[in-house]
Amino acid sequence: MKKFSVTLLIVAALVAGVGFLGRSGAQDSAPASAPVARVAVCDVQEIFTNYTRAKDLLAQLNDKRQALAAEDEQRGKALDALEVELGGLKPGSKEYEARLAEAERLRIDRTVSEQSGEAALRREHRRLTMEMYAEVSKMAEAVAKERGFNLVIYRDPDLVDTDETLELLSQIRSRKVLYSDPSLDITKDVLARLNEAYRGSKP
Repeated sequence: MKKFSVTLLIVAALVAGVGFLGRSGAQDSAPASAPVARVAVCDVQEIFTNYTRAKDLLAQLNDKRQALAAEDEQRGKALDALEVELGGLKPGSKEYEARLAEAERLRIDRTVSEQSGEAALRREHRRLTMEMYAEVSKMAEAVAKERGFNLVIYRDPDLVDTDETLELLSQIRSRKVLYSDPSLDITKDVLARLNEAYRGSKP
């Protein structure tokens, strides 16, 4: 009987040891818990609207567009003058044909210049927009890290009032954030840092 009790104790100890090892192995193999995400929000549209560099670049692009319009106006006046001159010439004459060919060349040059000028402005606008978006992203990252956030998502601007229900529904469908506590909004900090850096970079 005593021998039987000792045997039971040994078996129980072995079972307990196997169970402990199994639990220990399970704990070792269990994946580490994922870090808790601290999320901030940022209104990129508001930053683009109030970023001093964006305003300056927009003004520069408008100046270039006005210069292109002035050049186009000059070409238009020259073309009008040729049209008036053609009206006083005899159709089919040598001088008429020469002026007609000149008018055609001027008309083509005007169209090409207008199209190429606008295309150049669009390319420049796109390039500058990409540059500024990269600046915004980099500054948002810096501000977020300083404040202990590890994720920044786009905060939608307020809904635009409209009489069209479909347009309103389209705005609602495109929204990404329904609510965020004001303490999570880093928009003003990012904008202030960008404007400060831009002012410091100007001569």
